[in-house]
Parts: sequence; C-alpha cells; structure tokens
Amino acid sequence: MNLGELTDRFRQLVAPDLPNIWEVEDAVECLVDEPAAQCILAQVPIIWPISNSLCYNYLGQVKKALSCIRESELSAWVNATLDHYETGGLRAAQQFMVDVEQNFVCRLRGEMGVRLIDIEGWLRPYIQGLSGKGLEIASSPVAATDTRTMYLPDELTLFASEEENILLYKLIAGYQWSFIHQGTFFPEISADTADSLPAQHLQRFFDSFPDPLLAARLYHCLETLRAGFFLQRELPGLMRATREIRQVLSTSPPLTGQAGFFAALERACCLPESTTALTAPWLADVLARLSVDDCEAGASIDLCRSLYEQASHEKYVLDRQPLVVQGEIRLQAVYAARRQQQKDIEEEFVEALSLLLLRLPEARRLLGEQQQREEGSGGDGDQAIVLEHARKSAQDAEETLYLTIANESSKLPDELQEMTREMESDFGMNPALHVTSAVGRAGQYMAAGKQIPAMEQPIISTRATYDEWDYRRKGFRKNWCMLTEQEIEPVQSNFVPVTLSQYRGQIVRLRHQFEMMRCRERFLRRQRDGDDIDVDALVESLADTRAGLPPSDRLFIRLQRDERDIAVLFLVDMSNSTEGWVGTAIKESLVLICEAMEVLGDRYGIYGFSGMRRLRCETFHVKHLDEAYNDDVRRRIGAIAPREYTRMAPAIRHMTSIFQKIDARIRLLITLSDGKPEDYDEYKGEYAIEDTRHSLLEAKSAGIHPFCITIDQHAHDYMAHMYGEVNYIFINDVRKLPARMPEIYRVLTS
Repeated sequence: MNLGELTDRFRQLVAPDLPNIWEVEDAVECLVDEPAAQCILAQVPIIWPISNSLCYNYLGQVKKALSCIRESELSAWVNATLDHYETGGLRAAQQFMVDVEQNFVCRLRGEMGVRLIDIEGWLRPYIQGLSGKGLEIASSPVAATDTRTMYLPDELTLFASEEENILLYKLIAGYQWSFIHQGTFFPEISADTADSLPAQHLQRFFDSFPDPLLAARLYHCLETLRAGFFLQRELPGLMRATREIRQVLSTSPPLTGQAGFFAALERACCLPESTTALTAPWLADVLARLSVDDCEAGASIDLCRSLYEQASHEKYVLDRQPLVVQGEIRLQAVYAARRQQQKDIEEEFVEALSLLLLRLPEARRLLGEQQQREEGSGGDGDQAIVLEHARKSAQDAEETLYLTIANESSKLPDELQEMTREMESDFGMNPALHVTSAVGRAGQYMAAGKQIPAMEQPIISTRATYDEWDYRRKGFRKNWCMLTEQEIEPVQSNFVPVTLSQYRGQIVRLRHQFEMMRCRERFLRRQRDGDDIDVDALVESLADTRAGLPPSDRLFIRLQRDERDIAVLFLVDMSNSTEGWVGTAIKESLVLICEAMEVLGDRYGIYGFSGMRRLRCETFHVKHLDEAYNDDVRRRIGAIAPREYTRMAPAIRHMTSIFQKIDARIRLLITLSDGKPEDYDEYKGEYAIEDTRHSLLEAKSAGIHPFCITIDQHAHDYMAHMYGEVNYIFINDVRKLPARMPEIYRVLTS
C-alpha cells in the first residue's frame, strides 16, 4: 500500500474522528510497502478510542515488534500494551512497547514476572484473611506497610516461572503482616535504658545511636528474623512452599559484597529454620532468643543495643535495596497512619456514645437540665454521666464498661464495648476521658433539634472492583469499574399501604397461586409401596411369573412432593429514566412479588443499580437473600428513586459474586429495566451492549440463569443479543408490569 492508501485507510478506521492529515501521514509512512500493513492497521480501531497518542506510538513501534512476534500475536501484544496504559498511563505503555522481547515475548514463554494488578483480585482477600482487618494494597518500588495499607512491588521478575513469583508475593505479604501483627513498629522500650524515650516511639530509639540508619537496618533485620520464626509457626505451608525461593534469595548477589556480619544475618532472615548459618556464637544467641514462641519486639531492641558495636565495625552499604521479603521501614508513614486511626476511632466513639445518650430518657432529661442551668447561670453543672469498669460477677476475668447516669448503671451495647476494648488495647486510650465530648455533642444535637436515627445496622458501604469487557480488543480492561454497595435509607411513606390496598384482590389471588407452587409434585414409578398400582410394572410382573421368572415386588406408584430450592435476585434499574410512571410501576411490582414470595418460601433479594462513570458504579441494597420481609424492607422499596445512568454490567457482576456464596439448585437473576445500558462517558452503543452481554455470559457460566423484564420499545433490537431469544420479555404498557411480574416469575420457576 502506498502512502495515500494508508492515510485513507487510517482515516476510515478512526471515523467519525478527523485527525490531522499531516500527523497521520507521518505515522503511517513507515508502513509503505509493508506486507503486514493490513494486519497492523486492524489494531488501530482498538487503540484509537482509548488514546490517540498511544495509537501513533504503536505505529512507530509495531515493525520492531513484528521482528520478535508473529502477526497472530499482534493482538495480544496490543492488549498487553493497553493494560499498561490503563494502569500506569501513557509513559508506562510506551516503556512496555520499547522492549518487546523482555516485556512481552518472555511472558508468552512463561519466563516473565507477575504484575500486582493481575493478582490483586485474590491477593487482597488473602491478606485481609491473614490480618482479619481491611488492609488495603498499593504498589510501591519496595515493600512496606504503614499498618493500614500494605505496599507491594508493582511487578516481580526475580524468578523465571509465574508460580514462583506468585509465591514470592505471598511471602512478602506474609512478612509485612507479621510486622504489623507482632508489633514491630511499636516495641516497648524500657525506661532504664532509654530515659527520655516515650514507649512506642521507635524513631527516637534509632536517633539515640551514633549512626541511626545502621541501627534501623540492624533492628529491621532482627525483626525480619523474628517474623520468619513466627511464620514458621503460623504459616508452615507457605514456608515449606517457599523454601527453594528463600534459598535463592539468601545467596543473591546483593549479599555477596557485604561484610560477614550482615551477610550471615541476612541469610538467617531468609532461612530462619536453617542451621547451616550457625557459624558464629553471636548468631546462635540471636536465633535462640528470637525463635521463642512468646518472643516480643523488645528482644530485638535489646539485641540491637548489644550487637550495634559489632555491626558498626564492618562496612555496610546502607543505600542498597533491602531484602525483597523484608522491604523497608517507613516510620513516619506508620505514625501518621496511627494518628489517623486514633482520630477515627475517637470520633466514631464520641458520635456513637452521643447518639446512645440521646436515646436514653434519663440522659436526655439530664442534658435538658444542664442546658437550662447554662442558659440561666452560665455554669456547667455537675457531671452526672460517667463510664466505669465493673465485673458482672466475681468469676468474670474481663471487666465490662457500664454507663452510669444519675447513679443508675447500664451496660454499654456490644458494639461500643468492642470499640472501647480496641481503644484501650490497641491505642492505650481511656474511653472515659471522651464522655465529656460525647455529652457536649449530644447537647448540641438536642439544641439543634436533630432527628435521632434508630439503633440499626450501619449503612452498607462495600467497595469492589470489576473488569470490563472491551469487544474491540477481545479482552478485559482490568479492575476498570469501581462499584459501591450502599443501603437505601428507609423512609416513612404510605406507598406500600396504598399499593396493598390498590391491588388487594390481585394479591389474594397471587397468594393462592403461589401457595400451590410451594412443592413440586411428581410420580415415582416401580415403588415397593405407594398411593396407586403401577399398571406397567404389574403387567411385567405377571409376564415374568408366566415365564417362570421371579416377579418384581415394585408394583406401586408414589406421589413425591419435592421442596423448592430456588434463590432469586431482583436487580432494579434506578437510572434517571425511570422517573414517573415507570418508577412507580417497578416499585408496585416489587411489592406484589414480595407479598407472593412470602407465601412461596423461595429465597429472594432485591438490589437497585445506577451510577455515573466507571469509578462511581452503585448498587443499592433493598433486601438481602437471608433478610426477612419486614417494615424496613417495605420502607426501602418506597424509598427507591431515580438516580443517574444505566451501567448495567458492573451490577450484574456484583450479583454474580453474591450468588457465589449461595447454595441453591436454581439461581435466578431477574433484571427490571426500562432501557439499554448507557453511561455518561463513552459507555454506550455497541461497547455497552457487548460488555453487558459478556457479564451475562459470565453469570451463566457460574450456574446463574439471567432473565430481563423490559419496557423499552426498542428492546428487540439488542435484548435478544444480550440475553438470548427466550431470556427476556417486553411489556408494552408499563401499567401492566405489576400484574405481569408475578406471573412471569411463576412461569420461570415452575
């Protein structure tokens, strides 16, 4: 192809965009008379909508790439480039394209490392399972933690196989968790040897040495060794699986140029269970002290003092990278995170206690009297509300906090008890000192006439990330959509009572119909006993008798009633297009189906969905699968209201993840929508339809049966492609939806 043909072809592929013709000619000039030009240009429509600059970079690098890869692998290379663009930006994608052999071909051969973003989906639950806390994950050149976030390398390429690099990620995470769990950052420092040092202030301990960096490095190595012994006890399977990896790390090049003291110590850090490192009495003593089951960080503090002189006699390169499993200590980040945690829990405790006081009549009376005294005389009045520890009985070892109001004591609720224990044990805080703040805030709420919420579960705010299918590149955009699950705040309204009254006769019929569906009946033939004679079996038995064969005793039919084992989730469109009659009809339908389902006994849940752009996808909890249909659920149904746009696929993937925890013979996902998937950004048209279709295919592959009820007049144009010919129904009059929906459900589950 000549330059003109290449230019015209490029402009056709990116239409309706009209790029500058001079830029296009410069970009495609390198493809003149290139045999693979058509194959190269086929990737342009995939890259151009994502980044014009990256598309031009691609054309400049593609011939070099084809010297290393085949034309059939070009699409995979483009997808990998786009993954780097979406996670690291344009510069990261450009750097990836430069070295095709190292960055792509080696990965195809299984000789490349592992990226954190590729395993983050399962690594985060693994880390949170270890810690029992909501630890976050972030990328960093060197591993570290501030006790709230675990920083891990964005890519590991130390080993040839993917499996070994994944194990190394787990090992690094294990060591960082151990530092948090074992109190590495907050050791108890005895006053006799550190007179001016407050407890739990490690930085001042390091500053007390002539070379603080050397002391910090020594302490970190000792704590890494203690962490290794801890992991041997707590995660023996991980340590066995990583034995060879740690053997390689212990003899890696960074250790060979170091002095003998730190070389031996770092080898022991990698292989704490090894006895071959016992070449010096001092190291044998270190291993003996740090391997004790109840060893604490104070042991490393003492060893750091005793070994510092010996370590300082040998040259040590402090600016080199630490061992990959130990990472680095970032004390300032740790202290900042701790201060923020203290503020958060203090604020949470004061808020919870103030709301509790406002719910107690005696406390409200005292607060009212105190306000009157302040208005009358300007005095503060006597403090009549206190927190104090007490034991329920003499046999109880653990003290419980009681709230005393005007000499009357009552036990704090369990959630506040747990909060106070965390304040005392983790932060050394005294909850009783915050009572005054809680009383003051409660008084402010009373003065402002603030409405006090009922004692209920906190509003759900669960975050999850989901991939998004890009049909143009036939691959996923990794961790592309951020979804938040929220709870619809119940509101007092007459919507449900009015609906029940309006459809009173229909609800009676529905209950009767659904009552008949509670059990599935079928006949079991050839039974030893039953409700009737099996004529076919009887004839065969007589024939066998005439033939001289022993007759069968299975001559009866029995009516078998099988209990239903069905779980269904209703996914409700809450986009702004449902305002008016549509939204009212959807809510009326939910009321009718809930009334009927209560008779049927099937497990069912209700969620709404909406959002704006990929980082603000939202689902709204109305009813969980295992939640009773009560007044709160009715009020949430009444509170359903139009929100933003219709990015449906993230919500479907979230419902699929919820279904993964549900054991049922039939799992049904019913979507109620008034239009095609669409969002404020470029998420529309064929792209949105294909992503939604793929999310439904993912649900089907997980054993879930999707079905859609739509009132969009143009639904036939795209719904059959997304759901399949028989997995959706179009209702042409929205007013018929409440009457049709229970009947549709009956047909689907019969």
